[in-house]
Amino acid sequence: MGKLPDVRKLFGVLVAALALASGGFGSRQVDVSRDRTIRAEVGRAAESASQRAADGLASVVADLKLKAENAAANPRLVFALQGNVDERTMRDLWRTEEWWRPWRSEFKVYAVSVGGTQLDIVEGLDAAELEAAPLLRHVRQTGEAAAEVVLGKSWPFAGTATTVRVPGRERPPILVLAKPVDQTMVRKLAEKAGGAVLLTDGRRTLIDAGPEAERAQLAQAIGSESAKMFYASEGTWAGRASLLTGGMWLWTFTSAAAATHDAAMAASERKLMLWAMAGLVAAISLFLGLRRARAVAGSPARTLVGLPLTASTEGAPARSTAAGPSPITAAGPPAGADPVDSAAATVIARTPPQPQPTRTADASPFGRYTLLDRLGEGGMAEVYTAVTFGAEGFRRKFVIKRLRAELARDAAAVAQFIDEANLASSMVHSNIVPVFDFGKVGEEYFLAQEYILGRDLTRLTRRCLERDRRPLPSEAVVYVALETLKALEYAHTKTNEAGSALGIVHRDVSPSNVIVSARGEVKLFDFGIVKAEGRVTKTQAGVVKGNVTFMSPEQARGGDVDARADLFSLGLVIYYCLTGRVLYTGNTTYELLVKAATGPDPEELTLLRALPDPWPDVLAQALQVEPAQRFQSARRSPALHRERE
Repeated sequence: MGKLPDVRKLFGVLVAALALASGGFGSRQVDVSRDRTIRAEVGRAAESASQRAADGLASVVADLKLKAENAAANPRLVFALQGNVDERTMRDLWRTEEWWRPWRSEFKVYAVSVGGTQLDIVEGLDAAELEAAPLLRHVRQTGEAAAEVVLGKSWPFAGTATTVRVPGRERPPILVLAKPVDQTMVRKLAEKAGGAVLLTDGRRTLIDAGPEAERAQLAQAIGSESAKMFYASEGTWAGRASLLTGGMWLWTFTSAAAATHDAAMAASERKLMLWAMAGLVAAISLFLGLRRARAVAGSPARTLVGLPLTASTEGAPARSTAAGPSPITAAGPPAGADPVDSAAATVIARTPPQPQPTRTADASPFGRYTLLDRLGEGGMAEVYTAVTFGAEGFRRKFVIKRLRAELARDAAAVAQFIDEANLASSMVHSNIVPVFDFGKVGEEYFLAQEYILGRDLTRLTRRCLERDRRPLPSEAVVYVALETLKALEYAHTKTNEAGSALGIVHRDVSPSNVIVSARGEVKLFDFGIVKAEGRVTKTQAGVVKGNVTFMSPEQARGGDVDARADLFSLGLVIYYCLTGRVLYTGNTTYELLVKAATGPDPEELTLLRALPDPWPDVLAQALQVEPAQRFQSARRSPALHRERE
């Protein structure tokens, strides 16, 4: 028994050391998890930015295709291509004829392929300088017009090709028009992506646009095109490469500041908890070990009496630590919620919430707000998380949308921004993210929106696939769809003060614009391209705006849209949530735009019929190409309502 105190002392020290070692190991694992989370979040953001840039490029080349088709239909060009086509005559026509002026001012290269898949007559560039063969093969094989970025030996070109219907010719000639990719075109892609972009041949930058600092950082990615993703070593940004044509790539820049901040805050909280627990266990072990040693040395009687008491005390810290609520229970749905609400709230609750706002070293004041993190940048505005502070420690987090400084003196841009703020502030509904404030700090306009602690449907669906290897449960999709329909019904039926319908159409209903909070609340947001009567600023006729993957046929064609276009988009969102995949697939954004304009084909309708009930019937009606055959309002979706009941 004389050695018992030393044994217990050593045991206490050993337990303390193991507790501290566990804390260190757990801390390193938290860091690994943090880095993995940051990389995953930045990767998804980079893919989104790349898709937006691709959408912008598709819009540019689609516009060129329409102009080429107009040129091919000109009777004078058709007449010039009858009989034997004379090269000298065609060149002179393109250079001097007044009726060709609209295309001469738009394009720099004009060419004709008389009967094969090579250029026979070229004006503005040597035939060997332009890689037009892919365009020509597409037109010969399909009979349809084509448009894409093509390689020149010294510079990239935006090219388009279409057939010229010439009477008497069994094999019609092909007209090719091209223009060099210039700064204006690339600047539009940067605005669409919300960050810097650059075109590269894999060895050097051909042309770039966007913030200078981002362009300099993105240049580091050149040479990594085959990997498609480039992560900065310091973890502050990432780049995504998309292949445009043989040997030419488009890089898009994505900031990792927001993801890094959120992940770092969450990791710090977890590490603090780990070290607190390890320190507590170590302190208790040392205290009990040393106290027992002194008791044995001083009084054998106290040692014998103290042993059972000490043993009963040792378990207490473990029970008190385990007694706290689990994150799932704490973030779950409120008591009394119905089963569908509970299913959706539970799915969200199992996704780790973001940390609450705190003052950071790089925070910057902006009027009565403090800007925390820059979330992104669009064509008109920069988006930040921000916090405002009040008396007695009061604080509240917002999302600040700030008009870009260079647009502050552009009367049209300011009018559009004010118009968006006025319309959004009038949308007061529990299923719509509200706008609380609009103002001006110095010369900068801004609006403040509610900060929602949650995840959008894109991230939520991907998280379910990663964790459970299956998309959202059907009952959760029913719940999300019905809550989104409530938001759309409110917007579609909203009237002005005189009682006249505003005719609001969201035009961008997509998984990234529907967010589910940690309590299971569903909210629709981003009414930036909304269509409504009485708006000061209007979308130009024929211009396509929105996410092409979730777009109605009439919207993809650039035609008039009404509330039924939003219901079509919601149908595509439902399919994505149920399967984890988009319904339309294609190799280029132009192919996706064509699919969106024509609606589901037989193969895609087969995919819809393979869904569990009641979805085949619901989506068959929601995704009708003709608006008159769809659900006519957000309130009229009887199959969904029956499923909810």
